Amino acid sequence: MDNLIKLLPQIIRMSGENEDVCEQSVFAAWRAAAGEGVSNASEPFRLFRKQLIVAVIDQTWKKQMERISGEYLFRINSMLRGPYVTYIEFRVDRDTVLKAQKPESQKFEFHHTEELEEELRPAADRIKDEVLRETFLRAAARSLERKGG
Repeated sequence: MDNLIKLLPQIIRMSGENEDVCEQSVFAAWRAAAGEGVSNASEPFRLFRKQLIVAVIDQTWKKQMERISGEYLFRINSMLRGPYVTYIEFRVDRDTVLKAQKPESQKFEFHHTEELEEELRPAADRIKDEVLRETFLRAAARSLERKGG
């Protein structure tokens, strides 16, 4: 992904600063600047006259993002090596954010918590990487669901 981000300024210039290319480049830069956690609670929606519209999952996220929008403006424009975004507007639009999430990033509800706790938690606790540990537990829970407990 880093290599793609580094190519975005050149892609924009080669397109003659085509509106659609600029928009998609800004969206990619937003995701890179925001990081995974913020990207899961937001979704770039539109770039219009250098104003980026970003859907956020709720009012709390909106307020937080508005406070640090200047930092995101700087990051995006630095990545793109130009003033492609002059303002970021955050709108609460939970549906847009949820539709944009990858299926694996959507929450999975654990039903067989007793089995997970008794049989799998000791093994999972030996996994130091938090993401890998969570992936292990999700896979185990899905397996238990398919087997019916």
